[in-house]
Amino acid sequence: MSADFEMERKIVDFLRRNGKSTVLIIFKEFGISRSTANRHLYDLERSKQVFKSNEKPPIWDLMEKKNETKHTVKPEQKSPTTRTTNVRETRDSCEEELHVRDLLRSGGLKAHQIATSLGQQKKHTKKQLYNMMEEGKVQKCDKTSIWTLNDEESNASYNLESSCSSDHRLGSNSGLSQSFDVITELGKGGFGCVYKVKHKFDGKIYAVKKVDLTGKADSEVKALARLEHPNIVRYITCWSDSENQERNEVSNTSRSSSDVVTFDRSGCEENDDDDDDDDDVSDDVSDDVSDVTSGMESLGVTADSRTYLFIQMEFCAGGTLTTWINDRNFNEIKRTTMDIHQIFYKIISGVEYIHSNNLIHRDLKPDNILFGSDGQVKIGDFGLVVHQTNDSGDPIERSNRGTPTYMSPEQEGKDYDEKTDIFPLGLIWFEMLWKISTGRERAKLWPDLRNQRFPEGFCDGYTTESKFIKEMLSFTAEDRPQAKHIKEKLEMFFSLDQNLLSQKTI
Repeated sequence: MSADFEMERKIVDFLRRNGKSTVLIIFKEFGISRSTANRHLYDLERSKQVFKSNEKPPIWDLMEKKNETKHTVKPEQKSPTTRTTNVRETRDSCEEELHVRDLLRSGGLKAHQIATSLGQQKKHTKKQLYNMMEEGKVQKCDKTSIWTLNDEESNASYNLESSCSSDHRLGSNSGLSQSFDVITELGKGGFGCVYKVKHKFDGKIYAVKKVDLTGKADSEVKALARLEHPNIVRYITCWSDSENQERNEVSNTSRSSSDVVTFDRSGCEENDDDDDDDDDVSDDVSDDVSDVTSGMESLGVTADSRTYLFIQMEFCAGGTLTTWINDRNFNEIKRTTMDIHQIFYKIISGVEYIHSNNLIHRDLKPDNILFGSDGQVKIGDFGLVVHQTNDSGDPIERSNRGTPTYMSPEQEGKDYDEKTDIFPLGLIWFEMLWKISTGRERAKLWPDLRNQRFPEGFCDGYTTESKFIKEMLSFTAEDRPQAKHIKEKLEMFFSLDQNLLSQKTI
């Protein structure tokens, strides 16, 4: 039984015992946050188990009591047509919401940007966003009109106030402004912020990712430092800094070497906790964080300082695979089947290399696949990377983090291996091949696709590809091929080979 289902059952039992209640009473009763309580209540409302009044704040009660009081027709007495229509509308709304969440997990966006990505009318998208905001799932920055996921939806410590404040600008950090000029913000979300910057001395353009200095950030940077492959975003270096550094009057010139974090390319520790409690971080990661903390304290930075890790990477000027797909879907840019297979071959090559290094990416999706200025394909965002096994070669129990619409079925649990990355690759290959004209069409198609049911015409138009994709989307991980075997099939059936790794693809 899932935790969400169990909590909703408890809320229903509470309303049955105690009668009408406000969200304030409910979240205090169960020791959860207001946004979590709201999310459960609105989920229960969609499933027609509870209803709310029009009062401010709304009063919640069981639907069965409303039906008894007003002698209305019970849901099971409705006609099949009405019931089917309601179920379909609820399903469509939930699917659209999932796609909005996916977009916002990659960073804050304005309503018109979300509407364009989903192929929707802006008015429809704004209505969806305000409904989600009422339910505590998203939030809007009044200053910038940028929408972001709330803290719990993004599994992050960033809130709306910090997202809208200047503290997230690289220019406000003395350790960065000393060497870089900030050009623009590339993305913002639960992971932190990514910026396009220009180095003041070498004049080159880079991407710099700013995240809270935690064990999870440590794992990400160790993975990047370890992986050297033409189809993986190239890591440059990293360092730490504190937002309170200037207030503590620590000058840039007096910075000691202990303020710079150096990682050995041979290390990449598993750090897969469900929360951010440093007590649960592995010993090696704790030592790294402790070293940095003590180094900062030696410079006069107090324990109250919020310490960030900055990760400098190559800048991928060609954009993301999401943009590539949207250009085909909405801007009618032609894509040949050979172009698609070349790009997918390079994605597979990068994933094969990740797996050969005993790692699992866990968040493969079009947003995390980039193009360099030369058109080369690059896999990025290693924020959820983990080891396949521990030092003894035994399986590791993991968290269920990832992007829901791309996660494999088993990733919702804690027992999975590197083949969890194959499932989203099947979805990505399909998206590259098949034009999806609107967000509504995608919302209807996606559940079928995840269950190996393709739209009419796909199997006829892509006979070989559909067989491979169906195998990649197998519900059981053991039935999916390994990345190296998919690569071999691409070489065999589509005349692709290693020489393509050095060729331009966009």
